Amino acid sequence: MFGDGTLASCKPISEQDLAAFIVDCVQQQDKQAQLLFNITGKKENLFPVPVALMDGIIGILDFFAKFLPAQFEDAAEFGRIGKYYAVESMLVLDPATQTYSESATPSYGQTTLEAFFRQAVKEGLKGQELGDQAVFGVNEQ
Repeated sequence: MFGDGTLASCKPISEQDLAAFIVDCVQQQDKQAQLLFNITGKKENLFPVPVALMDGIIGILDFFAKFLPAQFEDAAEFGRIGKYYAVESMLVLDPATQTYSESATPSYGQTTLEAFFRQAVKEGLKGQELGDQAVFGVNEQ
């Protein structure tokens, strides 16, 4: 969780519903992690990570990329992309209030975040293979 966990508000969607359109189903942002802990039966254990930590890591990777670009450029770019998704809201900006609005953000689909989590815990993520886009050794056997 970066910051207070609300910086990157979004409306998650399953691949099935995404194929029909893009966007769906928000449980309250501060309850998404709690939902997953409840489904897995694990004790909730969250701690906020300052967003500035990402800036520091990206800066270090950029520094080393000057000397060893093949080893560090992609990691630095991955860090920048990760930071974007950690801090940019994916909800519609209400021009009148200058705040992000869950109610103004279009939704589509039938699969809730809770249903997706339950299926993933029960059956794994079969069908969610990411190919070359996988990170952190997800595709390694």
